[in-house]
Amino acid sequence: MVHGAARRVLDDVGLDIPAGTLTAVVGPSGAGKTTLLRVAAGLATPDAGRVLKDGRDVTAVPAHERGIGLLFQQPRLFPNLSVADNVAFALRAAGVDRSDRAAMAAELLEEFGVAHLRGRRVRGLSGGEQQRIALARALAAKPSVLLLDEPLSALDPESRDDLRRVIRRTQQQHGLSMVYVTHDRVEAAEMSDRVAVLLDGAVAQHDTARAVFERPSNRKVASFLGSTNLIDVTVKDGWAHINGTRLPADGPDGPATVAIRPERVSINAASTLRLRVSEVIYQGTHHRLILRGHGLELEALSTGLDLPTLNDQVGVELPREDLWRLPTHDAGATE
Repeated sequence: MVHGAARRVLDDVGLDIPAGTLTAVVGPSGAGKTTLLRVAAGLATPDAGRVLKDGRDVTAVPAHERGIGLLFQQPRLFPNLSVADNVAFALRAAGVDRSDRAAMAAELLEEFGVAHLRGRRVRGLSGGEQQRIALARALAAKPSVLLLDEPLSALDPESRDDLRRVIRRTQQQHGLSMVYVTHDRVEAAEMSDRVAVLLDGAVAQHDTARAVFERPSNRKVASFLGSTNLIDVTVKDGWAHINGTRLPADGPDGPATVAIRPERVSINAASTLRLRVSEVIYQGTHHRLILRGHGLELEALSTGLDLPTLNDQVGVELPREDLWRLPTHDAGATE
């Protein structure tokens, strides 16, 4: 539990990070993501609760003794030092002799593709280059856990894509336990073994990336992760009935909410569910369709060439295997 100046920032957060995995922590601004990392790193002290590392309570252990690295949104490199000396800084603080420091720094700079910059000052280097150097510096201290606080958010799209792969490769090659904070849902799904959704200072769901995105635990998680198709229905005999039409639904009879991701909705002329195309929005790699009718408003993503046009009546397919019935306690709940 952690309090800020005027409010409780984190409340009864329980998060178990399996060794050697990458967990992405996602959530809106103000959810407590950065505070969570600061507590884990030893830069903030919780009012209650404990931080355990390999089963050992490290809540009172100073940050520099935890064996936990932290990479920030801004690289925070030393402008008066060369690239090589920035990477070797932690080694110097640990008492490693000069020749060994130089060799280890050179090896890390080679690993991250910036060995050619070893003698340069960091001022004037690109954001992507600086983050590679910051990552190399973080690994120089040989942490068993590495925490990353939105390290790519200030970079251009090409650099972001490149560094995503670098970070994931680094995590796997070094067997690191990583916690990666991001507000980018695509980034979380692409990079992680597991995803933790932090909402209102608490972990709302923590599971594999596929489970979190396709089987959300409640409406808030579904909405945050882009499952905008939330349909309140009444289930009877395996069918969800709504305004004269029906959808397949598992579980007991009664009120329910079913969810389906927009990319799972398809246009199928043979489908008996007919909806009107009320919006067609081009988004670069695909079109987003807004479909309305029978009291429903659904989103679908289309990458095909046979695109419906505005006001077309189309058959809409909602595959049973992609429909997810939210837990009963959440059915019909409001945001």
